[in-house]
Amino acid sequence: MHITILGDIEGVCGISSWEQTGGGGPLYEEGRRLYTAEVNAAVRGCLEARAHEVVAMDGHGGGYPGGRAFMNWIPDQLEGGAEYVRGYRWGCYTESMAQDLTDRANAFPDGAGEDRYEARAVALLGAHSMAGTPDGVLNHTINADGWHGVTVNGQVIGEVGLLAATAGAFGVPVIFISGDQAACDELRAAVGPGLTTVAVKRGLGRYASRHMAPSDACAAIQTGLATAIGGFPGAWPKPVVIDGPVTIEVELASPDRAEALASQPNVELSGARTVRAHGDAFLEAWGRIWRPV
Repeated sequence: MHITILGDIEGVCGISSWEQTGGGGPLYEEGRRLYTAEVNAAVRGCLEARAHEVVAMDGHGGGYPGGRAFMNWIPDQLEGGAEYVRGYRWGCYTESMAQDLTDRANAFPDGAGEDRYEARAVALLGAHSMAGTPDGVLNHTINADGWHGVTVNGQVIGEVGLLAATAGAFGVPVIFISGDQAACDELRAAVGPGLTTVAVKRGLGRYASRHMAPSDACAAIQTGLATAIGGFPGAWPKPVVIDGPVTIEVELASPDRAEALASQPNVELSGARTVRAHGDAFLEAWGRIWRPV
């Protein structure tokens, strides 16, 4: 069993302000501690369920001035028994996932993937809802200020959906999500039955939430992820597969942002503030919109 944990910070219990997600102040240090505690709980849940390999990726770009992004976890506090990816930007998760998920081909759900040792799955930690969600804590899609929304083949999609579609492109299901209630509901609608959700808080607006005590949230994450992994194979949801051809459109905050994105190869302006990319498959279209640097 090989579990990839993809982490973000906005959906972590106790976090409801941007100051907790980046910068050099005490609130960011608080956010780092809370985020680190939750990834540790997720790792413990994987190990409790006897996962053979656990790789956790820090998918949050916040940091402090002058420092490298995607390095939010506190290294000397991380749980033993897993490997951790830091400093690898969120938009590159396709490359990292490709390396991680194709080491051993996962034939799920065609039958061969029912071997427990070979099985692979993704867990989302600290997830948030898409831009414009009324009760979504710190809701946004990709960029909190610059991107107003994303559609795939005409359907609005958020970050959790993009991650599920990326995993699905490798035949891998997302089996677990923790975050605010809105993020859990959003992914459940995309993934369908079998998804294990742990809502650690409920939004009272974009910058307010009613949340668990962080220790209770960590306990729920550990138990929830262990339960999700233990449901293999019958209780797992199927991978999210987006049939091609695929058209992805992004609405930006301003025309200059759209023009900058449209300067990339195979990306075109489709409006004053929107750009569009096409591909025979999801990863091809998405790779044209969000290129690694």
